Order: sequence, then structure tokens, then C-alpha cells
Amino acid sequence: MYDTIIVGGGIAGLQTAIQLARSLRRVVVIDAPGGRSAVAKAYRNILGFSEGVSGDFFRQEGQKHAARFGAEFIVDEVTDLSVAANGEFFVTVKGQANKLQAKTLVMATGMADPFPAIAELGDCLGLSVFICPDCDGYECVEQTTAVIGDGKHAVQMAEELSYYTRSLLVINHGGSAVSDQEHAILNRLKIAYHEARVEQLVQADGLLQTVQLASGEKLAVSRAFLAFPGATAKTGLLQAFSVHIDEKGHVRTNPRTKETDHPNVWAVGDIACHSQQVAIAMGDGAQAAIWIHKRLLEQENKA
Repeated sequence: MYDTIIVGGGIAGLQTAIQLARSLRRVVVIDAPGGRSAVAKAYRNILGFSEGVSGDFFRQEGQKHAARFGAEFIVDEVTDLSVAANGEFFVTVKGQANKLQAKTLVMATGMADPFPAIAELGDCLGLSVFICPDCDGYECVEQTTAVIGDGKHAVQMAEELSYYTRSLLVINHGGSAVSDQEHAILNRLKIAYHEARVEQLVQADGLLQTVQLASGEKLAVSRAFLAFPGATAKTGLLQAFSVHIDEKGHVRTNPRTKETDHPNVWAVGDIACHSQQVAIAMGDGAQAAIWIHKRLLEQENKA
């Protein structure tokens, strides 16, 4: 019996584990490889890391930190969640013969991003190719920047990035129609438009040099942003519970405690409404853990 099972070992899940383990709670983190933090090579808007820090660094250091205080880790996939009549939770793990049991449950499963199949994209993510203008708009200041995306989403991203740079071009890789109104925005901002598929990103050590189109044309750029629809919060495991999921697919939580509408189920990080910032994910995890500890104390005092 665990005090808490945390599903997802990204930054929010790890911060939850650290805080709970330091509260002398028996905690296990179950994490399948992948996730946004696993591919982010340089967060540059985090206090204390002005030169950038990778998601991999946070994951490795977070695991060591939490383990130091007794947190356990299982690298595997959770396939099912259920709740007993007494309110305790059962977690089915793909590689485990027996279900795991816990008094409380934390969902930190994050987002699934629709990364396009473009050669060498993975080498550039977080270094010269980005997905979030709130996090990384600064990286395109005075840089020639391509927005690689689909239809209106690419136009919207380019309009937002025009605050940071006027040297912009849009590549409609997805091919969805761009309206006359959207073309007018591009014309007003003097943003070049290409209706074309990207074949490859030409880069050196993750630094973008040119975008090669399927036609063979090469466009010289030093930064790029992706703007594709379809990023989804990974909430499938929560279907068994009475949680509220908003119109964008994120889990509603109590803003003070981060608990969902289902008692003793918490949600932290990008799965919730609507973090998508490392600093906020950390805050979610610490905040949730504090309230989980309080709930466990209440249960123990009643026993």
C-alpha cells in the first residue's frame, strides 16, 4: 500500500514526489519514456538557469532527489486505474503481475504533441526549433524565423511572433486552407508565405541553418516554431473517474489544492488547466503534495 502513486515522471510528477517523500510518505512514480521534458534541450526562462537547462537534466536530478528521500520509481506504462468501495485506488502496470494500491493518486501524464515527420527535427527541438512563444519567443529576436505549421495555426503563430522579429516566413506544411483574411494579416506584416512541405531541417549541433522544402528549395533561417493543431492532454486513464475535463481537454482542478473533482485524485502539470510552463508545473507539484499530506493526516487522525 502506497500513500501516493504518481502517474507520470516529468517535472510536475517529480516535484510532487520530492515534496511527498520529504513529508515521509511512501510514494512511487510510474513513468513511461517520452513526454515534453524528455525532448526539450534548453529551457531558458527558469530562475537560476539563464544559459538554459535541459528537460533531461531536470528528470535525472529530480529522480535522484526524490529517491534520496525514499521515493520509488517504476519505468513502465500504466494501463488501467480503478477505485475500490473504500475509496482506495488500484493501478495496473503493464509489466507488473499484481496491481499497485494507494490511498491517493496524482496524474502527471502531460501532453502529447503532434510533431511532424521532418528529418533532423529532433536534433533542433529546444535549441533552435520551438513550440511555445510564451517560453521561447525571445529566442527569435533579430533572427530570421520560419513558422512551420498548418493553415490558420501557422498564421496565428507568425502574428504572435511578429512582436519579437519582423524577419518571418510561414511554411504551410500541413496544407490546410488559409483564408483571405489570414493572407491579409501576412501581407500587412510583410511575412512571406510558402505553400509547401518541409522535407528536412539542415542543422549543425541542433542549430538550424536552412529549411529544405520537398521541391528542393532551401530557405535560410536560424530559428523555427511549430504550429500544428492536435496537442492533447493525456487524460485517457481518468475516464473511470468523475473528473471534469474542459473543452480543450484539460482536467479541472481546485486552484488552491490541485485536487480534481474526484476525491483523492490530483492532477498537476500540463494535463491541468492550463500550465505548460516548467515553473508552473513545479508549483503544481509542490502545492498538490502539501495538500495530499494534509489529506493523509486527516485520514490517519480519524483511524
